[in-house]
Amino acid sequence: MKNILLQFFKSQKNCSHKNALINCDIGYCPDCGEYLEKNYYIIRCARCDKKRQAKYLLDNIVPIEKYCAHCGESSYIVEKIDKINFVDVNFAICLKEPILMDLDPTSTIWVEEDKRNAQIKKIAKLN
Repeated sequence: MKNILLQFFKSQKNCSHKNALINCDIGYCPDCGEYLEKNYYIIRCARCDKKRQAKYLLDNIVPIEKYCAHCGESSYIVEKIDKINFVDVNFAICLKEPILMDLDPTSTIWVEEDKRNAQIKKIAKLN
């Protein structure tokens, strides 16, 4: 029973990607090998459109304050931005999200051989 529980918790371990994408916006995680992309998100008030500070909580991006300091509205809009600028740094949340690559199993890859290897194969076939 102890081994079954231990295997269950080992299989549930998720990588937090702490060491990934330090100097780039897209690449592989050195800890788990997953292909990742940096994405930036900003929260805006749904009524007055002012930027609100955000946090990442239970796989959701939520505002730090429950109500907007400018108008008192509780509803908000999560906006994905392509590039971060120095004004939005204090408001943006950076997430390292996996990119799912769909590889078609029926696709064909062509590889060119260099001429020397092709000649060696021809000689080997003659002998």
